[in-house]
Formats: sequence, structure tokens, C-alpha cells
Amino acid sequence: MVEVSPINKFLNLFVFSIIFMSCSQPSNYKSEILESIPENWSIEVEGVEKYTGNWWETFGDTTFVRFYDTFQSTSPDLKSIINQSAMARNSAKILSSSSFPSLNISTSNSTRKQNLAAFGFSSNMLGLSDSNNDSNANNQNSVVSFTSKNSGLNVGMQWELDVWGRLVNARRAAYKDYESTFNELAYLKFSLGVQYVNAYYSAVESNIQYLLSIETREALLRIKNIVLNRYDKGLSSSLDLRLAESSLAISRVQEENQFIQKLNITRNLEILMGQYPSASLIVSQNFPENYPKIPSELPVNLIERRPDIQAAINKVESSVYRLAQSKRELLPSISLTTSVGTSSQDLKDILNGDYSVWNIATNITVPLFQGGRLRANVAMNQNQLSLSEINAMKKILQAFSEVEQSLATENSIERQYAAILEAEKQSEAAYDLAVGRYENGISDLITVLNSQQQLFSVKSQKYSLQNQRIRARVNLFLALGGDFDISKN
Repeated sequence: MVEVSPINKFLNLFVFSIIFMSCSQPSNYKSEILESIPENWSIEVEGVEKYTGNWWETFGDTTFVRFYDTFQSTSPDLKSIINQSAMARNSAKILSSSSFPSLNISTSNSTRKQNLAAFGFSSNMLGLSDSNNDSNANNQNSVVSFTSKNSGLNVGMQWELDVWGRLVNARRAAYKDYESTFNELAYLKFSLGVQYVNAYYSAVESNIQYLLSIETREALLRIKNIVLNRYDKGLSSSLDLRLAESSLAISRVQEENQFIQKLNITRNLEILMGQYPSASLIVSQNFPENYPKIPSELPVNLIERRPDIQAAINKVESSVYRLAQSKRELLPSISLTTSVGTSSQDLKDILNGDYSVWNIATNITVPLFQGGRLRANVAMNQNQLSLSEINAMKKILQAFSEVEQSLATENSIERQYAAILEAEKQSEAAYDLAVGRYENGISDLITVLNSQQQLFSVKSQKYSLQNQRIRARVNLFLALGGDFDISKN
């Protein structure tokens, strides 16, 4: 039995410990903010059942659903995200490839002509000249040349032995960076979907506001005709007629402004869909009453649901691996280089084992003096780890703030919408009453114009709030992490 010396035991234990530490996983990300997360949101979320299917179909707007499906297949922004995701995955493969052996195969076939003059020999020195033929002195200085051929087949391998785990940590860091990029792009993809929803219903609102401006002009035209009829009968003054004409002219200006705004918003929507901005897209004529359902989830679930938070945590994990990698760069590196092949003068013998050649080399590189570069790299990665932890904490706080603000905004808009519906009802009744009283000579024209302006202003606010209701819901949908479809979980 061979007795192992204490020194060998120590070296074996040291190597085993280093390898064990190199294979260890980073600890789960923990932050002091996680301990202070409340059990519920500050504003109660109305619990609803989770749904199955595509979230955008819950609007019940067939025109919108058709355009959204087109957006998903033609949007330049979405196509860019798909390509960025593929690039990130390939980048991770490239960065992690150094931990694997590099294997190459090569073949060669060369023919070479060489003359002896290059070595200081002549044909006369070698006894190849004709001494009996003195008339041809040039033969003494003729050049002797020869031709050589060589064919070869070679398989070479180069591999850095990852004894300390430097390369495996680099590979893990690369794939954590890929996970971070993938999660960021996933959240960006959903964000673009929400952006399209907001852009689409902004186009719906601009179209409705334009139609309202036409309705306003037509109402003021009717008022002007009433004033003109009374003026012809001597029941109204020229002042009333001029006020009516002035209000009608202003309404035409507002109508043109609304028309230009409608065209601009429609063109922006077409650009999002990857279409030519011709402003010819015909959007829905009304706002939907159904919105994507929001389940009552706990605040702590937000960390797992939000891809952008997961991306920030991935960066923390990547920084842990890179710190471990930088520490292991202080240790020696061992690389193995081998090559096996054949070399012969005839191409037919390239596969003949009798002509085989091989080479094995082991290289050990020990960093002795690097001008402080390696230790500075360790310190820099330590700082990067601290920075990534701070950024993750900021991202979590920002996510909670977005949810709380979205909940507060949605509740406020619902209260405003209930009030504006009542205001519309009363303003319409007041306008009808003012017109009737003016026609009977009981009220003046200023009252009619004021009541008309208030009614159409209230209608405009109602349409704006209808758009804001949709925007608030999809923004809340985004803040809570996106798709809640249980069939995809």
C-alpha cells in the first residue's frame, strides 16, 4: 500500500476545495427592501377571475383585434426585439465557448522547387560539369535544382484546463447576462404592445374629437340660422348676428385643427404597424367598455412577475460570477495543446499510419506581476456587484411605485368619469332649455352660446376620459407584470 504524504494530502484537499467552490451557485438575491414589502397594496385591487386567451381580445373590439394582430406580425420594433434576443443568445455562446476544447482539422499539399545555389554549391563542385568541353564554360556555373513534395493531414486540439473554475464562472456570467437581456426584451415587447394600445385608442379619440368638432360647427350653424331668422323679423339685434357668425367661424378653425391632429395620430399608428403613413387607417368609431382583467395579486408576487425585475436580479447574479472569475484569474492557468496527423511526400500516403506524427504540450502560466491589473479587476467587479444590487433595489422600488400610482390613477379616473357623465346630462338639458328660451325671446344669445360651449366641452372631456380609462388599465396591466393568462403559466 502506497502511503500518501501529508503534503500531498494537503494539496489534494486544496485542489478539491477550489473545484468545489468554483462549482457553487451564487446565493439568491436578497435586499433589505424585501423585508418591508406590505401584505397588500395601499389601494384595494378588485379581485376578478383569471382569464384564458389573448389579453387584447378582452376589449371586445374586433377592429382593434384585427389591427393588433397585424401589428404583431409587421411591427419593425417587434422584429428588432426578436433579432436582439437572438444576438444576445449567440453572444452568450461566443463568450462561453472558451471553457470548451478547441478542435481543428487541416490538410496541406505543397510542391517546392529549390536550387543548391542558395546553399553555396555549384554543379562543378558536385562533379556534374563536363570537364572535356572547355568551349562551354557556362556549364561550370550551371544551377542544380531539385523538387520536393509534401502532403499532410493534421488534427489539433487546444484546451485550457479549468482547474479553478475561472472559465465556468465566465460561462455562467455570460448566460446570466443573456437571461437579463432576454427578460428586458420580454418586458419591452409587452411594453410595445401597451404602447400600441395607447396609440390606437388615441387615434380613436382624435377621430371622435374631430367628429365632435363637426357636430359643434353644425350646432353653431343652427344657432346662427335661429338668430338670422329672428334678425329678419326684427326680434334680434345685429350684435347677436355678429356673435353667432363669429362663433361659427371659430368652430371652423377648431375643426381644421382637430382634422390635422387626427391625421398626425393616425400616421404615427401606421408607423408602429410598419405601414406607409398615409393616414388612411380606419379605426374603431367608439371606445370599448371591456378591459383586460386584473387579478388581485399580492405585492410580493410582483418580483417574480415583472421580467424587468428579474433582469435586474440576473445582473446581480452575473456580477457574482464575474467577481468569482476575476479572483480565479490570480491563480495559475494550465493549457493543453495536442496535434495528431500524418506527413508524407505522396498524397496517397496521407492516411497511412506509418507516416503519423503527433505532438503533446502542456503550458502552465503563473501571473507574477501585472502592474496591479488583476487585483484592480477584482476590486472593479466587487464595485460592479454592489452597483447591480443597488440598481436591482431601485428597480423593485420603481415597480412598486408604478403599481401604486397606476391604481391611484385608475380610481381617480373612474370618479372623474362618473362625474363627467352627470355633467353631460345636465349640460345637455341646460343647452336645450337655453335654445328654447332664446327662441321665445326669454333669454339672450350669450346664455345660448355659453351653454353650447359648456356642453361640447363636457363631451370632449368625456371622450378624453374614456381614452384615459383604457390607458390607465393597460398601464396597470403592464405595471403588474403583463400577461395573466393562466393557460400560459
